[in-house]
Amino acid sequence: MKNFKFSIVICMFLSSFWNTSAQDEDVNYNDSLTKKFFQIKKNFSKKTFESTYYTIQIFYGSLNEADSIYNDFKQNYEDVKSELIFETPNYKVRIGEYKDINVASQSLEKIRRVYPGSFIIKLSDL
Repeated sequence: MKNFKFSIVICMFLSSFWNTSAQDEDVNYNDSLTKKFFQIKKNFSKKTFESTYYTIQIFYGSLNEADSIYNDFKQNYEDVKSELIFETPNYKVRIGEYKDINVASQSLEKIRRVYPGSFIIKLSDL
């Protein structure tokens, strides 16, 4: 019985050294149509990445309140991009354009002290 268990342990140990890969060889595509598709996919992914950004929404609601908050924000934070947007049925005040979610989160922490209902939105220009 001891020999049998020892044999199993040895087999398992030796099998751990074998290279068990599903992709043993590099795949090369020589087909021009396939290359074109890969280039199209690469360009689309790059365009999607470049057009995607994060913004912070500090308010949504009626026009009067949105306009008041928008003007207040512009006076206190002149260096931060801000915009007043209408999306049925509400007006929205959004600030900043951030490529990195971590930078947006750091800004959100500061903004929430003044505008507690603020949150981050991921947007794309596509």
